[in-house]
Amino acid sequence: MTRASRVAGVVLALLAMQPVQAAPAPVPPPPDQPVIDCARPVYAIDTMICDDRDLGAANAEVDGLLAGLSFAGLDPGWIEPQADWVRRRALCAFQPDGRACVADAFAERLAILRALRGAGGATATWARCRSTNLPEEVAVERRPPAVLLRGAGGGVRVVAVAPGMSSWRPFVAIERDTGRQLVMKAKAARISCKIAAAVR
Repeated sequence: MTRASRVAGVVLALLAMQPVQAAPAPVPPPPDQPVIDCARPVYAIDTMICDDRDLGAANAEVDGLLAGLSFAGLDPGWIEPQADWVRRRALCAFQPDGRACVADAFAERLAILRALRGAGGATATWARCRSTNLPEEVAVERRPPAVLLRGAGGGVRVVAVAPGMSSWRPFVAIERDTGRQLVMKAKAARISCKIAAAVR
């Protein structure tokens, strides 16, 4: 055995004794909290929102609208649960238009929460709709930027908004609203409605 091969053997033995460095731990998902605590931001998205006056105000308004609001009885296929929305909004941090993405996410969420808090009162029309898990006849209310569908008992069944210019995509998007025909699309289903006469 040559001296070079002995040195190589020693080097290999020393390398084998070195602790194996594990890959860096993956970034954990955002905590399951309904709104960001700006006193203790955790992620880059938290800092982006808390350091921006308009986004911070939107975060605070979401917090106020959520107080005492229950999502029980709402179809998660048509009204996105808050925790799911928070996780989806966190992905805006990876978009080139991160701030615009977050702004559109808040605009959509505020429209939904305001609709769930509202008692009606907006001008509504009856519509006959085709979709799964939705009554055939619903009341359609336009509350810009949102369109709501209410069931016969007055409860909100669907809230849709038109997509903005950012990378954010609404959970339920308005695809077409001609005044006589309304088409909305969620992840797995589409609603097509023909508008009838005003109901109130």
